[in-house]
Amino acid sequence: MNAAVIPVRSTTGAKQRLGQRLDPSRREALALAMLDDMLAALVGSRALDLPAVVSSDPVLLERARSRGVLALDERQLQGKALGLNGAVAWAAEQLEQRGATRLLAIPGDVPLLRSSEIDELFELDSPLRSVLLVRSESPGGTNGLLLSPPTVMQPRFEGESLAAHVNACEQEQLPCTVLDLAGFALDLDQPEDLETMLDAAEDLRTTRLLRHWFAGDLRNSTAA
Repeated sequence: MNAAVIPVRSTTGAKQRLGQRLDPSRREALALAMLDDMLAALVGSRALDLPAVVSSDPVLLERARSRGVLALDERQLQGKALGLNGAVAWAAEQLEQRGATRLLAIPGDVPLLRSSEIDELFELDSPLRSVLLVRSESPGGTNGLLLSPPTVMQPRFEGESLAAHVNACEQEQLPCTVLDLAGFALDLDQPEDLETMLDAAEDLRTTRLLRHWFAGDLRNSTAA
């Protein structure tokens, strides 16, 4: 069974690095729009059997449920703070118990995610590739981690995560492949990423929201 999980933190205080361009209410709206676009990509994947979100935010969890996506509630852990990697590791255990044999983990700020590229990942030969890594266009980042089985290794997102994942595979003698996929490349985290989204050809909730807010004004402010 093929599963995927998006770890998402609370929308409250989301995307602090975008504070130069977006006030808190708009950052929260942006986080929800990105999640909606990513959930649509998961649900639209032909290869994916079990899409999931892991979070402690009840609003985000209900949003996932309303779209037919499994909501894994970190609050079950009685207030224990997992962090991003802990949340993905816990979700991997939960999904493996539900029968998942492969797990794709994607950070919650990859709004250009495409169903077809999710299918492409799962169509690769799993017996030969215990770990598939999808590179972020941000230097050193990982925007997709496909594990076979889901608990074959601990995730190492954040920071120089690509090198950390590759090094872990070498140490644990796990077959590892690094891929570049266009829909996985952008993680919307910096002010300049907003302009990239405005230029994207895709008609997504995220792009519509940004264009509604300030298509022309944003270009002027980033050029200043």
